[in-house]
Amino acid sequence: MIELRGQYRGTPRFVREAREAVVDYARRCGFSSQLTIDIALGVGEALANAVEHGNKDLGFINVACSFQDGELAIEVSDEGAGFDIGRISTQRRQADAVRGFGISIMRSVMDSVEFEHSGAVVRLCKRLPPGAAVSGASA
Repeated sequence: MIELRGQYRGTPRFVREAREAVVDYARRCGFSSQLTIDIALGVGEALANAVEHGNKDLGFINVACSFQDGELAIEVSDEGAGFDIGRISTQRRQADAVRGFGISIMRSVMDSVEFEHSGAVVRLCKRLPPGAAVSGASA
């Protein structure tokens, strides 16, 4: 069941607003400050990628979150054509690269990252650690 939905203009200005909505929701679900930093970083990268690469004529980015059985699921979707995830996964970065780390960052701070519709939909999941209090958050 989806507990939080939002639609944001596909501009950099709205990345912060969308990221903060997800982080606030994660806090209400029982995630610690440290885990919400990871969530903010992961969802921030997904949102920034949606704005930069999926922004079709200043379209919209949709964000949906659900929380069930201790797992936060976040879906970020855009109106773009997507990308070849196979090419991105095998591409080697230059040693002095300053860009192109978004997917690696998402994967390092989230428990799972999946791409659908050629990357126009990104699903991020973060689980509460064992023994953490599970909250019944709703937006």
